[in-house]
Amino acid sequence: MEKSCQQCQNTFNIDAEDASFYGKMDVPHPTFCPECRLIHRTLWRNEKTLYRRECDLCHKNMISIYSSDSPHLIYCRECFHKDSWDSMSYGVDIDFSKPFLVQLHELQLKVPRISSFVFQNVNSEYVNGAAFNKNCYMLFVSDYDEDCMYSYASFKSHTSSDLLNCNECEMCYECVTCTKCYQTLYSEDCSNSQNLIFCKNCNNCQDCIGCVNLKNVRYAIFNKVVSKEEYKEYLDRLLSRKFMLEVKKKAQDLQADFPVKYFHGMRNVDVVGDYVSSSKNSQYVFDSDDLEDCKYINHGHQAKDSQDSYVLVDKSERSYQIISGIALNNTVAGNCVWQGYDIFYSDTCENSHHLFGCVGLKKKEYCIFNKQYTKEEYEQFVPKIIEHMKNMPYTNSKGLVLTYGDFFPSDFSPFAYNETAAMEYKSLSKEEALSAGFKWKEKDAKAYNITLQSENNPDSIKEVQDSVLGEIIECAHKGTCNDSCATAFKVTPEELALCRRLNIPLPTLCFNCRHGERIQIRNPRTIYDRQCMCTQKTHVHGDTPCEIKIETTYSPDRKEVVYCEACYQQEVA
Repeated sequence: MEKSCQQCQNTFNIDAEDASFYGKMDVPHPTFCPECRLIHRTLWRNEKTLYRRECDLCHKNMISIYSSDSPHLIYCRECFHKDSWDSMSYGVDIDFSKPFLVQLHELQLKVPRISSFVFQNVNSEYVNGAAFNKNCYMLFVSDYDEDCMYSYASFKSHTSSDLLNCNECEMCYECVTCTKCYQTLYSEDCSNSQNLIFCKNCNNCQDCIGCVNLKNVRYAIFNKVVSKEEYKEYLDRLLSRKFMLEVKKKAQDLQADFPVKYFHGMRNVDVVGDYVSSSKNSQYVFDSDDLEDCKYINHGHQAKDSQDSYVLVDKSERSYQIISGIALNNTVAGNCVWQGYDIFYSDTCENSHHLFGCVGLKKKEYCIFNKQYTKEEYEQFVPKIIEHMKNMPYTNSKGLVLTYGDFFPSDFSPFAYNETAAMEYKSLSKEEALSAGFKWKEKDAKAYNITLQSENNPDSIKEVQDSVLGEIIECAHKGTCNDSCATAFKVTPEELALCRRLNIPLPTLCFNCRHGERIQIRNPRTIYDRQCMCTQKTHVHGDTPCEIKIETTYSPDRKEVVYCEACYQQEVA
């Protein structure tokens, strides 16, 4: 079935498996395309925009994902979990004379919200979506890290900075999708290696510079094996930022000469997506592992028979239109809902079941709009509410109609577009965001004077004195990019110490711009239908080019030579 998206007017398909899933969940077919559905969900997820403000209950100073001008009541973590207030006290009756989603939003504006999503961190105030971290700073969607900073999706790593999607790394800097690496710098897709610089897709390697697609190699520069002495001599020259940029360019040119595999991942069966492992029968899934019978999932882990979710983990099953779901079953349209089942259109609820339109509940059952019902009353009301949502849908200022099965309206989100994860999936300018009906937050005025211009940032860490800790350094982007440039930044003592240990120059970009550049390194989350580009006569296909069709995140206009799994294994592995 081909449909036209309400928002972007692009056509999208609903296949037999989709229709079967929607029937199983008892929801109507969507009227928004998968990309617009993703944007509507991620507009509710602020991951790395932090503010200092007061708790609205105890008035202590805290770090929050909500600015001080938010219309919501914001409680610090301690106050949010206190018994001194009861989210059930905000309960209301449903009013069948106005749209359900309008009433839900009214409840969301009344019930206090938690300041940020953190759990059992030690000396790690400036983090969010983070748990079990120690001595970390500006760390997001990351767990079990120690002495790490300026990173996103870092897990079980130590003494590292500027990581994206990395696991079990130590003494690493500016790495993307690396695993079990030590003292690895400016590298991508490397594993089980140490002392790598500007490397890509190297495994079990040591002391390599500018190398690509190597395995079990030590002392190599641009894929050429060298002596230990030659390697160390070349390494000493990398103290200079100017020389490092030359090496980076040469490494990128070398990488372009090598084929790439159409897909990042392993141990998958019938999977379409990227950066996925140990999954089966799942399509359009990204940054996930251990999925089964899933579709349109980003950041999933141990999820089954679910669709349209962003962060769905820990044995969740039969869930649809979820943001930040943990251990869920039979859930439709949930935002930050954990350890529950039979939950519909609920927000920040945990350890509960049989909820419809609830906000901030803990250990509750059979509730509608935070009001208690008997099991029999609840079961009578729910079909009526669903029918009411279909008969009286919510229509926003742009004329978009949202009914049962759609996620919460994007115009009800507590965040502006440029505060949320949506910017990383579809980067919009202020004008584009406002034109689409999304909110935009202007930057707070900064009362600082830049004391170190970007062009005067020292070329080598050897030139840097401790006095740099007092400098306000100009970001080299100077606010001209679309990455929420802070225009200036300061170096922390921990950051300076790490740069000195690794013998690397200080950064020239603020954290937001560095993160934006790492996101650009990672493949986009869009699938293209292509054909394997291999023409090697020594491969299985022989004298004729390989005819295997592939679904890949490498767009046709990119320069890489993209191989199917079989050709890549013959050529590289």
